Amino acid sequence: MINDGPLRVSSGVHWVGVNDTETKLFEGLWEIPEGVSYNSYLVIGSEKSALIDSVSKLKEREHLDKIGSLINPSKIDYIILNHMEPDHTSTVPKILEFSSNAKVVLSPIALNIFKNFYRLESETVVVKGDDVKIDLGGKTLRFIQSPWLHWPDTMCTYLVEEKMLFSCDAFGSFKRLPNGSVMDSDIENIDQYMDGASRKYFAGVFSGQREWVLKAVKKIEDLDIEIRVLAPSHGPVYSVNVKEIIIRWLSWSRPNYVKKVVVPFGSMYGMTAKFVEPIIEGIEEAGGKAITFNLSEKPPIDVLAEMLDAPALLIGTPTYEREIFPKVKQLLNLLELKKLSDRSVGVFGSFGWSGEAPRKLAEQLAVLGFRLVGNPLAVIGRPTQEDLKKAKELAKTIAETAFLERGLQ
Repeated sequence: MINDGPLRVSSGVHWVGVNDTETKLFEGLWEIPEGVSYNSYLVIGSEKSALIDSVSKLKEREHLDKIGSLINPSKIDYIILNHMEPDHTSTVPKILEFSSNAKVVLSPIALNIFKNFYRLESETVVVKGDDVKIDLGGKTLRFIQSPWLHWPDTMCTYLVEEKMLFSCDAFGSFKRLPNGSVMDSDIENIDQYMDGASRKYFAGVFSGQREWVLKAVKKIEDLDIEIRVLAPSHGPVYSVNVKEIIIRWLSWSRPNYVKKVVVPFGSMYGMTAKFVEPIIEGIEEAGGKAITFNLSEKPPIDVLAEMLDAPALLIGTPTYEREIFPKVKQLLNLLELKKLSDRSVGVFGSFGWSGEAPRKLAEQLAVLGFRLVGNPLAVIGRPTQEDLKKAKELAKTIAETAFLERGLQ
């Protein structure tokens, strides 16, 4: 199922985006089994019109058909690119074939990326600062610089009369839109977007830029910009839940920790996995909840999403050819990339003929800034009852330490 035609956002503002259920990995990295929407908006004033962001070339024909059902593409006066990532821009060269007189509006950094991505010499309006405005006739667009949300080129577009903020990737979510719906007020399961799909999207795409989310929200407040409608480039458009989605993003950027411990682990033949049950028991005895992930079965984005409000984690790794198990190593790389190291951590694992992995993992976690609790628990072969008891004690100690540090009593 697809959203067959454009959808009305408000008077003169239409969603001309698309759903994508064909792409398996967002950014070539994150699994999106429920798909994703690419949101593009056509704003039609009494004198001029503007297209705000575009879509992936994969959905070029559908996107152009939706635009064409509302306006002759040759009548588009401005193509506004809030952010240059190809899921928002790769259809722009085709649009410009029909809209040859349109001016491309973008930030200075985006201009350089635009030229290098598409080798086009289109007429441009380069936006500097936060006070540049374009009058479409009864509809005024104002541009606000919002760097590192989540590339350095990003800006937001504000429709003054409607108090509508087109925030590009910020406040977006995974998960295709329901057929015929884009507004949060029309989506029955909106909590699945705000609590689940948006959380995963934040974890995978934005968790490395948490401080910039905080800066952007503060900037909007300092500029005294009221947001009645929030229109991101992925997921629902918010009119009823504007404050709620912003609060969630702020809470993920400045964590409100809860009493839980994330336990991701790799296990080649099930021996490292035998530690998990006593680890759960130890965490629960400390008054916390254990969230476990077998990294051979679950994608790492699920781990990152749970870590947003977790004060501790306990990572299990077998030794694989004298090294950290590759699935665990992948998670370690993402923890570094997404700057999620301000947490207590413990390490456990089983090995057969060579047992370096838990020690190496602990050393690398310490370098990243994690606070190591206890010594790595490494055993040869199947854990004994004494080993399982040690695992329970380690888990309880980690949980108690982390909860105390965060005042979670």
